[in-house]
Amino acid sequence: MPRDHLIASTIAKKQQLQSKIWQKLAREIKTAVKVGGSNIDANPRLKAAIDKGLQNNLSRESIEKNINGSNKDPNEMTSLEYECYGPNGIQIIVTALTDNTNRTASNLRGYLSKLHGEIAKANSVKIFFDNLGVIVLYKNIGQSKDNIEEIILNNNVNGYIDTNESNEIFTVNTESNDNFYKIKELLLNKGYSLIEAAIKLVAQNKVTKLDDENKARLERFIDACDQDEDIQTVVTNYEETCNC
Repeated sequence: MPRDHLIASTIAKKQQLQSKIWQKLAREIKTAVKVGGSNIDANPRLKAAIDKGLQNNLSRESIEKNINGSNKDPNEMTSLEYECYGPNGIQIIVTALTDNTNRTASNLRGYLSKLHGEIAKANSVKIFFDNLGVIVLYKNIGQSKDNIEEIILNNNVNGYIDTNESNEIFTVNTESNDNFYKIKELLLNKGYSLIEAAIKLVAQNKVTKLDDENKARLERFIDACDQDEDIQTVVTNYEETCNC
């Protein structure tokens, strides 16, 4: 059995990661309000930030506090997007919110150096990604891909693209606009259980093979980005496949 101090260490690490996620979500909510105002219906960025916050167990009280306190926050945040290449044709897009662009760029270059990667020219990577609404649902008994498509078509909701099905989940892809929210609410109202829903970049072509050394480097790179308070998201075209 694990010793008590090892259990405590694992719990502490999980709590630190959750705290970091909440800090990043709070930063995004405040920035969204500063850029587009506090009206959720008129500010898609704020709507997406609140949605993501709720999915990550950020309390409604904290969300309201960050919306109302955004104008009192003296920090001016700059939104950044870096397109990068890693080993074996790995394509990476990193987004950041920072009050010190030099610090963020320096830190990212350090993480990429350990990955054996580099920052690429603008639009040389992003053209290989699509901006989609992605809804991931639990696959319960009696539910099928055909059921999902029938529900959406019968309710005349526009913006549906396709549904991918695996042994345990459905992944529903939509246009990255208000239709995404309509389809999500429709499926939840029909009894589907949500795992994740977000508007995000999705790679057009996946890399499914990486040797163990480069896979470990990529995992360490993503971990470093997760721990960096300036970096908001990391998207890659790598997708690990199961050989089971």
